[in-house]
Amino acid sequence: MKKVKILSFVLALTLVVAGFAGCGQKEAAADPAPAKEESKEVKKAILVTSFGTSYADTRKVTIEAVEEKIAKEFPEYEVRRAFTSNIIIKKLKERDNIEVDTVVEAMDKLKTEGFKEVIVQPLHIMPGAEYSDIREELRAYNDGTFEKFVLGRPILTHQDDYQVAVDALKEQLPELKEGQAVVVMGHGTHHPANASYADLQNVIDKNGLSVYVGTVEGYPELDDVIKKLKKDNIKEVTLMPYMVVAGDHANNDMAGDEEDSWKTILKGEGFTVNTYLHGLGENAKYQDIYLDHVKTAIEGEGEVIPAPVESVEKGQWQEGKKGMLVVSFGTSYADTRKLTIEAVEEKIDKAFPEYEVRRAFTSNIIIKKLKDRDNISIDTPEEALNKMKEEGFEEVVVQPLHVIAGAEYNDVLEVVKKYEETFKTIKIGTPILNTPADYKTAVEALKAQLPEIKEGQAVVVMGHGTHHPANASYACLQSAIDDEGLNVFVGTVEGYPELDDVIEKLKEKKVKEVTLMPYMLVAGDHASNDMAGDEEDSWKTILKGEGFTVNTYLHGLGENAKYQDIYVEHAKKAIEGEEE
Repeated sequence: MKKVKILSFVLALTLVVAGFAGCGQKEAAADPAPAKEESKEVKKAILVTSFGTSYADTRKVTIEAVEEKIAKEFPEYEVRRAFTSNIIIKKLKERDNIEVDTVVEAMDKLKTEGFKEVIVQPLHIMPGAEYSDIREELRAYNDGTFEKFVLGRPILTHQDDYQVAVDALKEQLPELKEGQAVVVMGHGTHHPANASYADLQNVIDKNGLSVYVGTVEGYPELDDVIKKLKKDNIKEVTLMPYMVVAGDHANNDMAGDEEDSWKTILKGEGFTVNTYLHGLGENAKYQDIYLDHVKTAIEGEGEVIPAPVESVEKGQWQEGKKGMLVVSFGTSYADTRKLTIEAVEEKIDKAFPEYEVRRAFTSNIIIKKLKDRDNISIDTPEEALNKMKEEGFEEVVVQPLHVIAGAEYNDVLEVVKKYEETFKTIKIGTPILNTPADYKTAVEALKAQLPEIKEGQAVVVMGHGTHHPANASYACLQSAIDDEGLNVFVGTVEGYPELDDVIEKLKEKKVKEVTLMPYMLVAGDHASNDMAGDEEDSWKTILKGEGFTVNTYLHGLGENAKYQDIYVEHAKKAIEGEEE
């Protein structure tokens, strides 16, 4: 790392000397050359961030290896380092006298030193809690100081990233014979991004690999993996960390000799166990993924760094005045709205009588349509919160009726941030699918609306789908459904899995008859047209063309009392301070 900095310093010094020499030539020349300011190079930096590690040897072959590869690929940028773990930073300082900056410290230095282009490339596996924290820390620096300020994405962000990651994983897999498998250990998290592991497993399965994904602190757990191994008659496993570095989790939780390590537990279950103690950062193909993500960030395709929060001024609170703002995309179908959105609002109102329940829609198109067609006025979240401020609400809870923590949910989060100083307290609840535990609850709720499924029959649920990383939630939902042994298949209109992926599974399971259901709050346009319509590109028509008998169920999740209860429970947790 020091070598990278020294080389950058020498290059910068050379440019400075050349600049002074150029100034002298300019004075002596008969025909003045263009002003040197026009050719003056902009100071550029790539800040490589990671959780960090106190294992020197591991750090060299993972974090430093990635940094050196980035420095070689992008010589016009100075490469800097930041760790997110204060514990590791402190340990390195006290034990080894090695100083590593936090993200804030590194950004302050780049700002002070006059850098104009900054690319921040995290070495995270997925956009989880640490990645979200970095985005929040960078927010303060997105104030126009830098001419270019971009955030690169983790390994598993967009759906296309999963196949690239699986191809990279193939490079380190041993030859697997019948009865053998690899078990990869991810960290796991209670952040919505934990769904990435199920999506990774889904893509691994599509590639026909005998590889099983588990996590230390999330879903799937080791017990889930063991069930699959036994079902597939696996006798011998090789354990691998699915983490950038092979640190404490790999050496102890995975490969340790303690009774609760994965190695010990698997041996106790009768498996022969091998271990592979190398982090993804040692794999040249994964290093190349980070290089590619830096490149796309430089080219303007990086992740969005939010702007600094423009706080709304404090209101005049009336003591004890509480409000619950229920936010949804909305619908222009009056009957559907009554059965779903209004039904949830009424249930929330009944559960929390001390809160005044208000409504907001996020779709400006629906808001306008309702106003023009029906003379019904619906507020946007911002309009609703402004009214609550003017009316003196002291405490506000915002409960979105979203299914996943995708783009719309995050837009609501951004709005709520503006009002953190406005009310005495403002809290926000979570969507249906958020933490690992939510998926089991959601599947139990889904069972309440499933028909009796006989041999040769299946239910296909249609999710919306998104290009947001939260699209992985659908793969995680499928995994939770599979755990329950249900013949239910998840597809999406605008994401992954696509209908083609579902059809492939249906044929593999020898399904002849399917019932289509929307996995959306309301059964609106997507359900009525894209799913159950008579057009040639509707799911119903395509499935019929593939030889399936097709039934349709045109009821949104909001009509299901069990899903209504989930929203009530999430609002309750928000009030109690257990949600966002």
